[in-house]
Amino acid sequence: MRDDPYWNHNTHYHPWLLKQVPRGARTALDIGCGDGLLAGKLAGRGLTVTGIDVDPDIIARAPAVAGVSLEQADFLDYAGSFDVVTTVATLHHVPLRAGITALRRLVAPGGVLAVVGL
Repeated sequence: MRDDPYWNHNTHYHPWLLKQVPRGARTALDIGCGDGLLAGKLAGRGLTVTGIDVDPDIIARAPAVAGVSLEQADFLDYAGSFDVVTTVATLHHVPLRAGITALRRLVAPGGVLAVVGL
């Protein structure tokens, strides 16, 4: 996206991910959020966003963004239910069955799961 502070393979897919947000969605979980760039874009769409990442250092360096809460956490153990769950280049870091099971659990009934894998 033109106003992004940087571009990489992951940010290339942000426009597609944002198009997956359904009308009426209120909450989002961005798994493997890194510095919170996608989480901030989701919040810009009016969603209340939680971003999680296993790396506490990247979470500590992320800028504060209105509507976004960032936490150091592993999605395999994370509790909650969200209208939209996004994850970019993270699923390959965990056993596939455990990862898919956790993702399914985190998506609210009628919600959307948007995954960009490798």
